[in-house]
Amino acid sequence: MDTSQAETPERICPACSKPGSGEFCTHCSEVMSPQRLSISHIIKSIPDVFFDLDQGLFYTIKTMFTRPGETIRRYFDGERQKHYKPLKFVLFIGGLYAFLFISFDIHGSSSGVYENLLKDTAEGQLRGKLLDQFTAKWTSVIMLIQFPLIALFTWMAFRKKRYYYGEHFAANAFIIGEVSLYQVLLFPVYYLLNGTAWVDTIGGLYSLWILFYYTYAFYDWIYHRKTVAGFLISFFLVLGLFLLVSLVTFFISPILFYGKMAIWGE
Repeated sequence: MDTSQAETPERICPACSKPGSGEFCTHCSEVMSPQRLSISHIIKSIPDVFFDLDQGLFYTIKTMFTRPGETIRRYFDGERQKHYKPLKFVLFIGGLYAFLFISFDIHGSSSGVYENLLKDTAEGQLRGKLLDQFTAKWTSVIMLIQFPLIALFTWMAFRKKRYYYGEHFAANAFIIGEVSLYQVLLFPVYYLLNGTAWVDTIGGLYSLWILFYYTYAFYDWIYHRKTVAGFLISFFLVLGLFLLVSLVTFFISPILFYGKMAIWGE
């Protein structure tokens, strides 16, 4: 009688780096061979946004602040139980950001893009001011609408790195969720200074922070923080992304503004 048995080859867990066999790691319970992220995987996580607020949220916030690129890589490699799912992360924090700034009508006092463009008449200037205030309040919603476009842009820019579009979608979800969190944390300051020029000043400083953080995140993720060339590529990529988002926002905001007026009125 043949007593030989097929043995499962031992592998190294991609999450905890300890040896194991079988489908799940016996040390950390992660999947030994995690599937790569596709859009279908991400879409299936949407219902959990509203029903599964677990401790992974705070761990993700902390690691995305200290080492965003490493966090993204480890998530792709299989360390997923510790983390909040990326789409849940951006929708939860982005939704909280939108709720606070829209509900409390947070806006500055300086003349904006639309007000300067429409200043030829008193009516046009007023309408432009309302458009600028609308854009400031609805920034998070406008960003979420552009989210797939942002992921497409970074995927095309780094297509030689062989990451799926779904993986860029997830990476940008983590990054946008993290930068949106800082606006939520600054909300008490915005509330106290609402309607003053200080809101515009803080918004400008926040934009500079996004530029720095996004650059650092991609430099850490794609280039492992190793080369000056990688940093410069990341910086100019993010700068181009800023210009793209600003251009799309310029056209999207009036559509949303007049759509809101048509549905809900003034």
